[in-house]
Amino acid sequence: MAQADYAAQNRTRLIEFFHGGEKGAGNTGLLGVEVEHLVLADDGNPISYEPVDGRIGVSEVLAKLSPDYPHASYNAQRDLLGLVGDDGSITLEPAAQLEISVAPYARVTDVERAYRHFRSLVDPILGERDAHLEAHGYHTTRRAQELRLIPKKRYDFMNSYFAYIKSDGDRMMRASSSTQVSVDYASEADAVRKMRAASALSPILAAIADNTQVFESEENHIPIRRLQLWREVDGRRCGTVPGIFDEGFGFGAYADWLLRTSPIFVTRAAADTPGGERLRPFFDTPASKVYADAPMLHDDIEHLISMFWPDVRLKRFVEIRPADSLPEECVYGYTALVKGLFYSDASLSAIEQALGVNPEAASTRSAWPIAKENVDEAIAQIQAHGLDGLAYRETLRAWEERLFSLARKALDAEEQAYLAPLEAFAAKKPWWHVS
Repeated sequence: MAQADYAAQNRTRLIEFFHGGEKGAGNTGLLGVEVEHLVLADDGNPISYEPVDGRIGVSEVLAKLSPDYPHASYNAQRDLLGLVGDDGSITLEPAAQLEISVAPYARVTDVERAYRHFRSLVDPILGERDAHLEAHGYHTTRRAQELRLIPKKRYDFMNSYFAYIKSDGDRMMRASSSTQVSVDYASEADAVRKMRAASALSPILAAIADNTQVFESEENHIPIRRLQLWREVDGRRCGTVPGIFDEGFGFGAYADWLLRTSPIFVTRAAADTPGGERLRPFFDTPASKVYADAPMLHDDIEHLISMFWPDVRLKRFVEIRPADSLPEECVYGYTALVKGLFYSDASLSAIEQALGVNPEAASTRSAWPIAKENVDEAIAQIQAHGLDGLAYRETLRAWEERLFSLARKALDAEEQAYLAPLEAFAAKKPWWHVS
């Protein structure tokens, strides 16, 4: 088959992959929660993958957790890099940030149970060695370049790529940490609706969950600094998804964005040398050409998607990414907030109305009356004026009040209670110094 034919086939396969995430009307409602943590010695020194100067290594932490998360993953050198159990998976970010991905649950109380179980295991392991987990949007004691990468080839390629394009991607990789919540979609139209709402709300959600008091070892007084950092990484694959508010945006447009951008590296051998090197860099070549020698398999698709880091990422669910790593009670509150906003038609409709969206546009994929530039403007306003900054003609303060009110109305009494700690956290950011 000609390369052009494989290219067309691969586009179709990507679109089919996204359609494979459709749950159908009435079958959505699960929440995927991921929390990244900094691992620090009690004296402030970073904990690396391998033990350093008598400090525990994260590799040892994983080994001690393995009885409770028994399915392990390794690199080619048999370094332990991840674990999976019934309640979720544990993985490592580039500089040994420890991530728990809680198994999808419908109730926030189940998310809480799974996260508490993880902490009940990991905290004593670290405490016995004078170390602990911290939740912050950015490393509190070191600059990014002082932090060591874990032995994972993926991160070596990414590190080289960011050096090649002269970006701040190394800061994102080594020193940032986040809280991400994913939601299901019933159909393509439902996915687009949720992606658009989450993309527009990204500056507001980032402000609610802003937890970056230190940046590059200096006090940080700039609101939503980690959201800004993502925009300093690579404009071709970060920020607002191109064209997301345009007429007819859907799975095809998202697939086209992925295919016209480089994959950074691939994880399979070339079709004409099947026994050749599997991990191969492609910093400048579009994915449509890189993969044009053979049909894309499931692993190829998942890898390509993982090389893009927009505010809102499409997988077989909608991944909402603007929040910093948060304290435990705020993790539950943020999960409840996302549930109350994105699993409620009334909440979504109210958000769309506040954004000036025609009700028909919400369900038909018609164009929305905002654009990427409006999102950027909202970010600039919040960074300059904090709670008084204007986002889509209203203050951040008014938006926060609206979102919490909408979520509270959409949740039952048990889940409403989770919102209070996050609402208090959002209202007071003493590290923000704005006019």
